[in-house]
Amino acid sequence: MFAAVLVCAALVMVQNRADISGFLNRPVSKVRIENQWQRISEAEVGRVLAPFMGNGFFDFDVVEAKQELELHPWILQASVTRIWPGTLSLNLTEQVAIARWGNEQLLNQYGEIFQPERLLELSSLPLLTGPEDSQETVMLQYQELNQILFPAGLRLSGLSLSKRGSWEYLLNEQMQVAAGRDDVFEKTQRFIDFYLIQPFEESSQFLSIDLRYSNGIAVRDTESNFTGVAVR
Repeated sequence: MFAAVLVCAALVMVQNRADISGFLNRPVSKVRIENQWQRISEAEVGRVLAPFMGNGFFDFDVVEAKQELELHPWILQASVTRIWPGTLSLNLTEQVAIARWGNEQLLNQYGEIFQPERLLELSSLPLLTGPEDSQETVMLQYQELNQILFPAGLRLSGLSLSKRGSWEYLLNEQMQVAAGRDDVFEKTQRFIDFYLIQPFEESSQFLSIDLRYSNGIAVRDTESNFTGVAVR
């Protein structure tokens, strides 16, 4: 009896295979956005997904859709999941722009380069420069320098690594600092200690600081006055 029921059920399924397949493999027609975005528009995402929409649930290529989405310069990672009967779940992780890399590119927190349009909107970001393929080194140096500069009220506006390995940086969009190749953090801490004991009306006039001395600092202010300070 039970076997007969199974045979009948199998026959029904075979005879109605097309209808059952169509019922299960419904077209994907809806997108459920799981998080909010700052730099990515729904219209841009819609254009990327348009060639995939309308495919059957089981025919929808989530791997290719994910790859196409991650070609967008502001998308660091895309998660694409099908939800039966016809919905796509979408979670996008955006790039976080930490600094500009040269004139046409940006760096994220990992020191990775990406290149979106409309960089003018991000002109207030610190400017980092260096030789080819040095972006990870420069980003790491930027992050570590910020840790000791920020508590002193000094903001790192720019950082540059020369081909010879020398470091220069810009503080508070005004003070150009030459730190040289070696002992950059020790020299920077020496400057911070000096900076913090200066009257604000004087330190706010600093334009150029040279830390490339074994036991001193050279400072030029807005009046083109030079000051040499010996530090033990």
